[in-house]
Amino acid sequence: KVALAIRQSRLVLSVSDYAAHEVADAHGIAPERVRVALEAPSAIYREAVDPSAIRAGATRVGIPSGAPWLVYVGGFNPHKHVDVLVRAHAAVAARLTNPPHLLLVGELKADVFHGSQNDIRAAIAFAGTEALIHWPGFVPDADLRHLLAGATALVLASASEGFGLPAIEAACCGAPVIATTESPLPGLLAGGGLFVPPGDLGALVEAMHQLLTDEPA
Repeated sequence: KVALAIRQSRLVLSVSDYAAHEVADAHGIAPERVRVALEAPSAIYREAVDPSAIRAGATRVGIPSGAPWLVYVGGFNPHKHVDVLVRAHAAVAARLTNPPHLLLVGELKADVFHGSQNDIRAAIAFAGTEALIHWPGFVPDADLRHLLAGATALVLASASEGFGLPAIEAACCGAPVIATTESPLPGLLAGGGLFVPPGDLGALVEAMHQLLTDEPA
């Protein structure tokens, strides 16, 4: 289907220069046929000024008072490496007296092609971190904004991201980002996050630990 669509198309649209180069290389498309139409966050994503709204949002998803939290937003497919995130979270939690909670935000009931929820849940069970991990399902933007604003970091450690909109949304809310190097995010969020090679468990653990233990400036 992809090959047929490419043959029939006059132009191919992509969401970033990074993705445009990947698409052109993978499918043998002449670069002049590819155009970039960047994604952008909704205006609702902005820094929260009401700590009570942040606390209320955290309470709704089961995070106890005084506990730090990390957030993942997206699908639960193998290339998102959520199982790697779960293992990294367990390693970090074991090193801290006040272990972080982890929110896995995303649609849970949709008929998703090649989903890996079972593998993720198995990784959680193996790590024994069920009490620290929360699956709130889909969260509306107005509520997600507060969860991001109060988070220690948004983590997006995928094998590859064409754009990485959740990371941009988190940055708009004032949250640091830990994201994959295989994306445009190191350029888009330079100085606003830590960037790790996909699948590098050790690097992900150290990035998470750094942000959880850094004192505010």
